[in-house]
Amino acid sequence: MKVSLSWLADYVELKADYAELAQILTMAGLEIEAIEKTNDIPDGIVVAEIIERKPHPNADKLSVCRVSSGRDEWQIVCGAPNCNAGSKVPLATLGAVLTDKEKGQKLEIKKCKLRGIESYGMLCSSRELGLDGDHSGLLILPSSAVVGTPLKDILKPDIIYTVEITPNRPDWLSHWGVARDIAALIGGKLKFPAIKIPAPNLESMDSAGLVEVRDSALCPRYTGRVFRGIKVKESPGWLKDRLVSVGLRPINNIVDITNFVMLELGQPLHAFDLDLLAGRRVVIRRAADGEKITTLDGKERSLKNSHLVIADAEKPVALAGVMGGEHSGVNESTVNILLESAAFLPTNIRATSRELGISSDSSYRFERGIDYEMVKTASDRAAALIVELAGGEPTTDLVDIAAPRPQATVIECRCERIRALLGIELDDNGIVEIFRRLGLDPQEPADGVCNVKIPSFRLDLEREADLAEEVARIHGLAQIPVRKVSARSGGTLTEDAYAKMQQLRDELVALGLTECVTCTLIEEKAALAALVTWKEQDLLKVSNPISLDLAVLRPSLLPAMMATVERNVSRKASDLALFELGNVFCANPKIAKEERLEACIALTGRRHPERFSAEREEIFGFFDMKGLLEELLERRRIVDVSFRKAEDPRFSNGVCAAISTHGKDIALFGQLSAAHTAGMRLSNPLWVALLDLSALMETPAKVRLYEMLSPYPSTSRDVAFVADESLEHSRIVEFIQSCKLKNLENIELFDVFQNESLGPKRRSMAYSLTFRHPERTLTDSEVNEAHEELRKKLAAGLGIELR
Repeated sequence: MKVSLSWLADYVELKADYAELAQILTMAGLEIEAIEKTNDIPDGIVVAEIIERKPHPNADKLSVCRVSSGRDEWQIVCGAPNCNAGSKVPLATLGAVLTDKEKGQKLEIKKCKLRGIESYGMLCSSRELGLDGDHSGLLILPSSAVVGTPLKDILKPDIIYTVEITPNRPDWLSHWGVARDIAALIGGKLKFPAIKIPAPNLESMDSAGLVEVRDSALCPRYTGRVFRGIKVKESPGWLKDRLVSVGLRPINNIVDITNFVMLELGQPLHAFDLDLLAGRRVVIRRAADGEKITTLDGKERSLKNSHLVIADAEKPVALAGVMGGEHSGVNESTVNILLESAAFLPTNIRATSRELGISSDSSYRFERGIDYEMVKTASDRAAALIVELAGGEPTTDLVDIAAPRPQATVIECRCERIRALLGIELDDNGIVEIFRRLGLDPQEPADGVCNVKIPSFRLDLEREADLAEEVARIHGLAQIPVRKVSARSGGTLTEDAYAKMQQLRDELVALGLTECVTCTLIEEKAALAALVTWKEQDLLKVSNPISLDLAVLRPSLLPAMMATVERNVSRKASDLALFELGNVFCANPKIAKEERLEACIALTGRRHPERFSAEREEIFGFFDMKGLLEELLERRRIVDVSFRKAEDPRFSNGVCAAISTHGKDIALFGQLSAAHTAGMRLSNPLWVALLDLSALMETPAKVRLYEMLSPYPSTSRDVAFVADESLEHSRIVEFIQSCKLKNLENIELFDVFQNESLGPKRRSMAYSLTFRHPERTLTDSEVNEAHEELRKKLAAGLGIELR
């Protein structure tokens, strides 16, 4: 969700700058994911008026405009279709510097000739100014804008927070809700928007029968209000700016008002064209099975009895709380409207939204729960804006059909218990004051206990521990005493590679590994021993080393990792899962780049050292390392990887594999050979992986695509055969996938058997094939046909002996 700082300032006194406020909100649980500065207008952009427009003599799509900037008039060549005489537009004067935010390029405005005609500046669209909105033509400024005024004085800069809202805090899904927390956190004074509604003209329409609620369990409250004689038109600039600032597209004044109030107060609203409602009434009911509705996105949808709809006398006109219907929407010819503000059962809205595949700003709020008491207030607020911006008049009192109001929750709060939970020193009155600042209704404490009445907008507060959390948030997490601090410091992320390294470091820690950090300089002997194919001249040496142990820049992380393992094992710490990230160096460009990033992972000892319930000790093995690397690549969204048997003198024969993607190797792993680990006094195998991080980071991450899971059952078939032991599993899987069998979902190797009876260097392999159709249950004949097709192709393509 996007939150505008200038919009917040309408409701609360901001006593902190935007960066400090972002930190305060994040520490209070309202996580600020990003901060964006908008309307950051450069110098040299002024309000100008187009005095005259003539066609360009040498270009059909260009115009020659005479433009006034107040003191002077300028000739400007412009290609925008809306550069009409009389319009007030932004003018970038000579010397002004514009920035293309998409390309990051700067453009200085200079005198130039365009198709033979001199131009002394540039008329700007929203795009040239780095603003959101319509980029198809010039940015048309209000007619009240004074010519010559710097544009930055008209389009005030704003700060936009991108906020991560947790599911339990629907009250934050509005500017008013965020402002309320800011007031509690920094002590600012809240200012609720003034609401002035003219008295309705009760003689023009009878409200009896306007609204009928047939299922109060799914719709506990519904309000309706009729307006006649409105004029649907473009919204004023301030309203459009508010919507655009948080990513919404202005449509017309009525729709924009409902969206504005939703973003302001958190209550979704909907406006119906009253003249398009059969019977000029609405009925809130369950849909009939198979009933149809075409929603505002133009899609026809088939409904079920579990879906709640807003209907007129004949048909559904909206999906309650999810999306309006195309038939009854407000358009330019609308003159009479019915304004809806309601409360719907969150679980029903969530189910309807998921089943029909519709997600809207409205459903997002309703499925999390809205403030029951805000239903009427939001309707009043929208009514006042409709009268102000669209004319007309309300012709009925507010029709408010409500089930019995839910009883307010009252939580008994023991102040001493709050102090014990948080470990803070805060007196009873201080705790109660925090509750009041949050908008709760606490009684005065008696004997250290106070009853706290929970308002309707705080659906998440259910027990005493919840109140303790609120005290912690507002009092300040930093104010809670810390018994012991253990933290890892880190610098500011200034480069993309460093940020990726930090992310990789966190992922490896999450996989259960411990990071070790060693010196970049190592002993020459150790370097050559770890890289048996390298020669002395391949190493980058230090000209004047302070010690022979620090004579060369490390060519690999392996020597230091082996030394770290040996040091730990010698101190009886023999169960290790370690990693290191860092730069490695090479003096021979034929072998590797001069400097590159590498990761080294080492596993040895027991997988679960302290697992007393295990029947036997489980030692790290080949598949532990393979699984760890697969998980790491999956987290980094690197797919299309292949594993193959590799030969390397540092690893045991037959226990080494390479990983490659897009034709390049990115990792090598296996068991270090006994010769290589001689003298390390290891009692268990040492498994090592070396990852080329430079290549890994250059590998593009695949965009995750999701598809609906099939609800239909799967069917399995097995295929077993005898083949040469040189035929690898990866080659078999690749061949099966290349056959492109219909509805094949999964391939799994479940048995490998080797015996003299099969012949020398022969083995039996058995695979399970899973088939599933996304839209129906497969028949046996379909599966059997695919299974037989595969058996024939395997025999012909791989030369195997079917069993």
